[in-house]
Amino acid sequence: LFGNTFGNSFVNVRWNHIYNEKWFSNASVIYSDYNYGLELQFVEFTFDSGITNMNLKYDLTNFVNDKVKMKYGINSIYYEFDPGRIKPTTSTSGINDRQLIKKYAWENGVYADGEFKISNQININAGLRISSFNRLGQESLNIYENNQPLLYSEDLEIYESAAPTASFSSSRSETLKSFVNLEPRFSIAYSLDDNTSIKASYQRINQYIHLISNTNAPTPFDLYVPSGTFIEPQKGTQVAAGFFKNIGNYSIETETFYKTVQNRLDYIDGADLIANDAVEQILLEGEARAYGLEVLLRKNEGKLQGWIAYTLSRSEQRTPGRTALEPGINNGEWYSAAWDKTHDLTLTANYELNRKWDLGANFTLQTGQPITYPNGQYEFDGLFIPTFEARNSSRLPIVHRLDFSATYTPKPNKKNGWQSSWVFSLYNAYNRRNAVSISFAENEDTNRNEATRLAIFGVIPAITYNFKF
Repeated sequence: LFGNTFGNSFVNVRWNHIYNEKWFSNASVIYSDYNYGLELQFVEFTFDSGITNMNLKYDLTNFVNDKVKMKYGINSIYYEFDPGRIKPTTSTSGINDRQLIKKYAWENGVYADGEFKISNQININAGLRISSFNRLGQESLNIYENNQPLLYSEDLEIYESAAPTASFSSSRSETLKSFVNLEPRFSIAYSLDDNTSIKASYQRINQYIHLISNTNAPTPFDLYVPSGTFIEPQKGTQVAAGFFKNIGNYSIETETFYKTVQNRLDYIDGADLIANDAVEQILLEGEARAYGLEVLLRKNEGKLQGWIAYTLSRSEQRTPGRTALEPGINNGEWYSAAWDKTHDLTLTANYELNRKWDLGANFTLQTGQPITYPNGQYEFDGLFIPTFEARNSSRLPIVHRLDFSATYTPKPNKKNGWQSSWVFSLYNAYNRRNAVSISFAENEDTNRNEATRLAIFGVIPAITYNFKF
């Protein structure tokens, strides 16, 4: 009934230069083209969207002395956002061919960062980045009364899109809205002895591109929205503390963290995310938080090496109403974010069979993604309309998968010239049908509602040939 396609084209040209024993530079030109496609056969149309960007970076490293290393850098990224083009797939389709309005932006940053060895026990890293984001002109931009693209109807108790009072066009050389923010960061590590250390860190970051995930629809769909006239950038603050210790051939690392985010976007109930040319009419701003504990146990030596990693965490968001009369989402209460995974376990093992053969295995187990299920229905004018539980209050089934690999290196002792290896791998070895989404529909034969699980990837064998010269 439907299909998803996505992919990313990536080109990176880098130039490294050593000026002398104290100065080193790295210049990069990076091009990226991300595309996302959706085909809905039952409504006879395809939808293709994407983001293209060109990134220029220059980083400079100064080894001042044995105790101080400084890094400086600048970068500039030009974005082109293609919200999508919708095209009919049949002559009988009721969909018209339409290109949504493209959006453009220019992001810049400059930073300075220092690593300071205060003593044999204390190391400090401190830095400051200044970022800016300019939302550039586009073909058409709506104007709303009181600058409010989203209204709340007290009579109907629902959010409604505001009707634009006018619109205007502007050149890409013009700036519609600009933002400038400071991003400080600081970390400190203290060595208790040669095998034990503790650390703590603080950082503040800004994200100018918002990712909005729809967990209600049977088709997984993500919406990328740049900050601009109606949308503020996300502002994140994170603190963390960790502990590290070597015990013979093993090491253990633990870290706990807490993060808060301002201006986190979410869509209103009943929002139409596909082929929407005015997404500001379906979005509300709120806040988010994430916190948890990460533990990593690693075996570092011997023929058998590997690690066990476990994360216990929560990612939540809250979207209250803009006034006391508005309910917001979930009546302004905290609810699980779309990417929340309470439990995340990974087991990885690598075994050196001999000099030519290496074997590997990887097992992952994760809590299922939050989702919103229908909890009832009502009839209106001959149509059955579903009602839904609170946002993201249920979850998809647990996700788990086992992968195997075998790497063959014909000439393991060869260090120069043509060097190659073969990798034979098996993804999802026991063919676990992990659910990407679950949809509900009425069975025409039984007239009963049924749930259908959508799983994308089953077992996938692969052969890879690697070479360098």
